[in-house]
Amino acid sequence: MGKEQIVVALNNEPESSPSKYLGAEIAIGTLTLDKIAELKSILQNGLLFEEMGGLWGETFKGSVYLTELMDVNDEYHKNGLIFYESLYDNCSDINLYSTENWAFVPEDNEDMLPNPEFKPPVKIQTKSSEFIVLSIRTEDLYFKAKGELNPENKMVFDETNIAKFKIQTGIDEFHSIMSSFGFSGFNLLHTVYANGVELERDEDDIEEAFNIYYSSHLIFSEGKLIAWLATNNHSHHFPFDYYESKIPCISPYLMEMDPETYQLAINNLLENL
Repeated sequence: MGKEQIVVALNNEPESSPSKYLGAEIAIGTLTLDKIAELKSILQNGLLFEEMGGLWGETFKGSVYLTELMDVNDEYHKNGLIFYESLYDNCSDINLYSTENWAFVPEDNEDMLPNPEFKPPVKIQTKSSEFIVLSIRTEDLYFKAKGELNPENKMVFDETNIAKFKIQTGIDEFHSIMSSFGFSGFNLLHTVYANGVELERDEDDIEEAFNIYYSSHLIFSEGKLIAWLATNNHSHHFPFDYYESKIPCISPYLMEMDPETYQLAINNLLENL
């Protein structure tokens, strides 16, 4: 008997999302002394943001320095589908890419007890270091993973009573780290496993992986948030559209809308570096 193709595909369009399939690239790393010195210099000289050209001839304010912060990732670096709390309630497959031969492993078994096969989300935390940066860049991302498996490995395990492959998820949880500093938390789906075998991510679909949106960068010093920088030229979207943090966002948007607050935020950051 030949192998059977399996495709697990999901999209998510959270409130305020610029896309029907919102994903994110996330990096966490330690800022070196050289990187801190470079930041001080460009802040002091007003060079954090500069005029840049877009794909269609338009111009916008961008930042080479903040773009390069995505490469500061010695602690963490993944991309995936971004959603609020529940994968099952928040996400769908609007383009119907998925095959019908799989189902998610339920969190509870038939006796309403914790299912040992269920993979709970991994809580992401940062180490206590002098300077840590958490960078989040949102992008179009339709999560797709595929593989070919032996159909003999399918089994009946859900309410449909149809034999299927068991799908476990690799999800990282950013609720704790974000909410502790007054930001909305979220989850990141980055991997799926079929019967314990990791399926191959398909990230080559240009049509649905075209747009990269703005990036946000949270800088911590010994566990304290000292700066929020971003490249957005417009108002924030998920997961930064709702926040209770009193720290202003150093961004082209703030620079244009409230120059005084922008400069105060710059001065405060320089004092903390």
